[in-house]
Amino acid sequence: MDKTKEMGFTWMKQQIEWRIFESNPGQYGFGDIGPIIGAANLRGVNLLFSVVNAPDWAREPGFDASVGGPPADPQTLANFVGALAREYCGSSLRAIEIWNEQNLHYEWGNKPLNPAEYMALLRPSYAAIKAACPSIYVISGAPTPAGDNGSFAMDDFRYLEEMFKNGLAGYVDGIGAHPSGYNVPASVTWQNACAAIQQSGNSFNGACDNPHHSWSFRSTMEGYRNIAVVYGAANIPIWPTEFGWAAGGAFNPAYAYANDNSYDEQAVWTVEAYQMMRAWGWVGPAFLWNLNFRVVANGTEKAQWGIVRNDWAPLPVFDALRAMGK
Repeated sequence: MDKTKEMGFTWMKQQIEWRIFESNPGQYGFGDIGPIIGAANLRGVNLLFSVVNAPDWAREPGFDASVGGPPADPQTLANFVGALAREYCGSSLRAIEIWNEQNLHYEWGNKPLNPAEYMALLRPSYAAIKAACPSIYVISGAPTPAGDNGSFAMDDFRYLEEMFKNGLAGYVDGIGAHPSGYNVPASVTWQNACAAIQQSGNSFNGACDNPHHSWSFRSTMEGYRNIAVVYGAANIPIWPTEFGWAAGGAFNPAYAYANDNSYDEQAVWTVEAYQMMRAWGWVGPAFLWNLNFRVVANGTEKAQWGIVRNDWAPLPVFDALRAMGK
């Protein structure tokens, strides 16, 4: 949190695994959450909690235990997030995101991907949070940027449209998004992405081999905005609850685009993204993925996105964000 303040930022996101904090129905173990709240309170940092992963007792019979998943009864999640909102109402906890990347098979319990089922999860959680603490923002779970891929993933534009068709606009204060950057500069649309990466030199060819909006930060953001406007939700901001560029080399071959991005490119594109979002005027708080995984999980794929080194020394993107006008 000190590093966040050092950059001049005032929001942080923390993922909250529901299964850790309600091991038995109605028994809430919020002890490990309290210090996070307290540290944020002292520093004037606003918190977004992203709630994921139902406890075993709440999942469907015969659930796939190899992956996290949603509850069988949406009211069980509503009870949990309502209790969370009640416990910390008036504190640094300012927003709660309901689930994460629910258009991706392993984030949805390896069950059929179903936007209507997600909305059935969101509606009672929204009501419970607002009843417990009306000032807390409710953010819809951000889909992962993706194309249709059988049972593994549903195109995020199509998924978001189905969320709107099932009433999304009436149950959120912000629309969650994960506009990834891959190896494409922030301002480049998906139609121009292949030419852009070939110009800068690339080894990862996703934007050329399979052209799609999901390779482009800008196209994903503008696409979500366009969908919101079509469904009468122009007044609801898009909240990028995770975005960024992996850089400095891939720690995992599945994320080979990190080999194409230098630390300087990461810095330039990240600042450019923030400046674009501020100029657009329809974006809520934007959460960069991530601050410190090079410190706490160095060598893992998550660390590729970190903005400080494993000893907390700043990478170029950290310095650039600190210098950026807020």
